[in-house]
Amino acid sequence: MDSLFFWRWLAILMGLVMAPTQANGATPIPEALQRTLAAKCLDCHDATEKKGDVNLEQTAIDWSDPTQQELWLRAFASIDQGLMPPPKKKQPSEEERKALLAYLEASLLKQIPFGSTPPRRLNQREYTATVRSLFHLSSFVLPPGFPNDGESHGFDNLSEGLALSPGHLEAYRAVATEIADELFPVKKSVAEKKIWKAGPEDMVLSFAAATVHGDALRLVSRSVDVFRSCSWPSRIEVKESGTYRVEVDASKFVSGVGNPFEKPMILEVRARDLAASDRSKVTSFRLLKEISVSSDASEKSVFEADLYEGETLVFRWANAEMTHEFGELSELYRDWFQKDPRFLAAWQKAIFSAGDLRPHLTTLRGRNGWELVSKLWADPGLDLREATMDSKPTLKILEIANSISGTTSIADALCHFYHERGPALELHHLKLEGPLQSVESPRDLARTKARVALTGLQKEGQSSEVFGEDVLRRLLPKAFRRDVQEETIRVYVTLLKDHLKDGHSFDEAMHLVVRNILISPRFLYHQVEGARGDAYNLANRLSYFLTQGPPDAKLTELARSQMLPNGSRLRGEAQRLMPKKFTEPMIQSFVGQWLRTRKLSSIMPDPRFAFDDSSISMARHETERFFAEMLTLNLPMTDFIDPDFTFSSREFMTRIYGAPKEGEATKDAAYPKKPKTEFQKISMDRGGRYGGLLGQSAILMATANGVDTQPVVRGVWVLENILGMPSPPPPKNVPALTPDTQGSVSPRALLAAHTKDTACAVCHQRIDPIGLALENYDPVGRWRTLWPGTKIAIDSSCVLADGTAIKDPRDSKAWLVRNIDRFSQCVGEKLLTYATGRVLNFTEKREIRSIVLANHAKGNGFRDLVLDLVESETFRSQ
Repeated sequence: MDSLFFWRWLAILMGLVMAPTQANGATPIPEALQRTLAAKCLDCHDATEKKGDVNLEQTAIDWSDPTQQELWLRAFASIDQGLMPPPKKKQPSEEERKALLAYLEASLLKQIPFGSTPPRRLNQREYTATVRSLFHLSSFVLPPGFPNDGESHGFDNLSEGLALSPGHLEAYRAVATEIADELFPVKKSVAEKKIWKAGPEDMVLSFAAATVHGDALRLVSRSVDVFRSCSWPSRIEVKESGTYRVEVDASKFVSGVGNPFEKPMILEVRARDLAASDRSKVTSFRLLKEISVSSDASEKSVFEADLYEGETLVFRWANAEMTHEFGELSELYRDWFQKDPRFLAAWQKAIFSAGDLRPHLTTLRGRNGWELVSKLWADPGLDLREATMDSKPTLKILEIANSISGTTSIADALCHFYHERGPALELHHLKLEGPLQSVESPRDLARTKARVALTGLQKEGQSSEVFGEDVLRRLLPKAFRRDVQEETIRVYVTLLKDHLKDGHSFDEAMHLVVRNILISPRFLYHQVEGARGDAYNLANRLSYFLTQGPPDAKLTELARSQMLPNGSRLRGEAQRLMPKKFTEPMIQSFVGQWLRTRKLSSIMPDPRFAFDDSSISMARHETERFFAEMLTLNLPMTDFIDPDFTFSSREFMTRIYGAPKEGEATKDAAYPKKPKTEFQKISMDRGGRYGGLLGQSAILMATANGVDTQPVVRGVWVLENILGMPSPPPPKNVPALTPDTQGSVSPRALLAAHTKDTACAVCHQRIDPIGLALENYDPVGRWRTLWPGTKIAIDSSCVLADGTAIKDPRDSKAWLVRNIDRFSQCVGEKLLTYATGRVLNFTEKREIRSIVLANHAKGNGFRDLVLDLVESETFRSQ
C-alpha cells in the first residue's frame, strides 16, 4: 500500500467514525437521551462543528469500538465534572443530566472489564530493596549515573514508564557484576606499602572552615558540621584496609589582637569515608587520635591507626573558641561586643544596612561578609550611637546569632576574624605511610556475613557441586519470588557445574550464576508468569505496595499454600505490612510522588525567605509524619484537610506559620515541653489558616518555585492531586502565563487578561479560583497580605466552578470538608494507581467510588480505606 493510498483510506475511515453511527452491532441510544444530546450538545459537537474533535451526532454506539469508548468516556467525564455544556450555554435539567450519566455509566461498565498490568520491571527503589533483602547487603545502593526511571501520571513505578532500554540492560549487567564482586570477591594480592605527603595547599578549604596562611592551614571552628569546621587532604584515599603510620606537624596560632589561648589545643584526627557527604556530622567518623598542641612552633606527632578502604583523614580543632552552635555563638558575639563597641557598631551597620531593623544577611556570608565588617570597623566616621549592649540593634543581632540564619551567614564571616587574628590551630604537614599490615574492615566483615547468610556453610566432605546445587535450590525461589520449576533450576545448576568442570573455583562459579540471576526477567520484573489471580503475583503486589520490597517468608508461604487470595487473609497481611513510621519506604515514596514533595530537594528558595536545607527537611518531614499519623490512627479523611493537630517544631511553627512563641498566648497551638527545634505533635484549632495538606509548607513550596507563586500552577496541582480532576494541557496556540516580575499588576489581573480567550475559559474557570484562593501563602508557606513588589492587597476571594463563594483559604478548606468524597476518590485512585502500576480504567474508578462511599458510611477512616482498596477487584486484577 503506497503512502498516498494509505492516507486516503485513513481519511475515509475517519469520516465513517465521525459520521452519524448506525453500524452493525451498534446499540441504539434511547430516544429521550438523543433529544437531550440534540438540544444541549450538538450545537458544538455535531458532525459539522466537531469542537474538540468530538462528534456526538449519533443514533447508536458501537461499544466494542475503542474509539467510540474513548469518545463517550470523554463525554461522561465532561458532563460529570460540569465542564460541558459550558456555563453560558443552555444547560440540561438535573434529571436529564442524571439520566444521561446513568446510561453512559451502565454501558461503559458493561463493556470495560477490570484491567491487568502489563509487564513492568522493578524501579530503582524496588530493585535496591530486593537486592538488599535477597543478598543481605543492607548498605547496597545503585551506582551514580544509573539510568533514571521514567515517570508516568506522577509515579515512577507504572509499567508504561518502565521500559527496559539498552542503557538499562547494560547498567543492570554492570550492577550484577558489582554485586557478585561484593559477595564473591577476587582474592587480593599483598598490598604494596605507599607513602602520601600533603601540605596546606593540598587540603580542602570548605566554606569558612579553613584558610591557608603561608606554610600553614588554619582551623578555627569546632562546629560538628564537617564542612564548617574540618579539612582533609584532597588527594589521599586509602585503597587497602590496613594499619597506617600517621605523621602530623601542627602548632598554635595566637596574636596580640585576638584572645589568648593558654591551654593545649586538641587536634582531632578522624577517619572519614570519602563517600560520605560534606554535610555529615564529624562525630559520625571514627576518632583515631587526639593530639595535644601546646606550642606556637611546629610539633610533630606520630601514631599508628587502622584505616579502611575508601577512607581518608579528617582534622578538627576540638576545643576551639569559635563555634557555630546555637546559644554559644550568641554568647561569643556578646563577649566581643562588650570588649569593643566599634566592633559592635560595624556589625550593626553591616547587618542593618538599610537603616532599619530588617537584617540583610545574603552579602555577609564568608570572606565577603568579613571584609565588609572589617571596612566598617576601620571607618573613622562609624556611628557608635547604638553600640550598647541593650540597644535594639544589638539585641536583634544576638537573636540572629541564636538562629539558623546566624549559623549559615554571620558565623561564617566571624570565622575569618579568627583566621586573621586567632586563636587558630595550624597544620603544616601530613605524612601517611602503609599499609604496615592488612586488617579486615567492617566492609570485609559485612561481606563475609552476607555471603554466609546467602549460601550457608559447606559441610565437611560435601563437594562444591552438591553444595552449589543446594544453595541454588534455596536461592532461586527467593530471587524469582515464587516456586521455581525443576527445569529452571537445572539450567542454573548446569551453569554452575560446567564452570566448576572448567577448572574454576566455587566462588568463581557462584559469581557467574549470581550475575545471570540478576539479569533474568524473572528477577527484574514484577510478574512474568502465572495466570490471572496468581497468588504469588498477588503477594508481590501487596509487598511492593506496602513495603517497597519483596515478600517475606510468611507472605510467601501464604501464597504457596493458596491461602492469600482469601479476603480475610489478604486484609490481615495488609494490616501486618502496613507502614507505621514516617521513615518507612512506602510513606516516603508515595507521599513524595503524590504530593510532589520529592521536588523540594531541587528547589532553592530565595535567600530573603531564610529557608535553608534544614528548613526544607523540616517541611518535608512535617507532611510525611502527618500522613503516617493519619494512616496508623485511622483518622477520618476530613483530617487530611482540616485537622486539629500537626507535626512540627516550635521554632518552625513560629517562624513559618506565625504561631505564638513560647510564653505567649496559645490560642492557635499548644506546645508540649520539648526543645524548640525538636519535632513534636502539636494541637491546633480547626478552621485556621494552617493545618492540613493545603496549609503545609512542603505542599506550598512544591507548588511554587522558591521565588514566586503562580495561581495557575497551584490550581492545576490541587485539581489533579486533591480533587482528582486533572486539567488537559493548554492549547498549543495559547502563550504561557508569564509571572509579572516587575510587580506592576496583580496575578488576578494577569489571569483575567490571559483567560479572555474562549479556548482558555472553560478550564481556567476551574483552575484559577483554586489557585487564587492560595495566594496568601508565599513560596515557602508564610502568610502574606500584599502581592510581592506591590501595595496591592491580596484578594483571595473567588467563586468555584460549582458556584460556591470563597473568601479565603479557610473557606476553601471548609468546602473540601463538605465535599470530602471527592478528595477520598482522588486518594483512592492515586493509591491503586501506585499499587497496581497501571493507569486505572473507568470500571476500576467506579469501584473505588463505591468503596469510598461505603467507607464514609462506616466512619471514613483512612486506614480502613487503604485496607478496603487492597481487597478490591482492582487491586486483585493482575
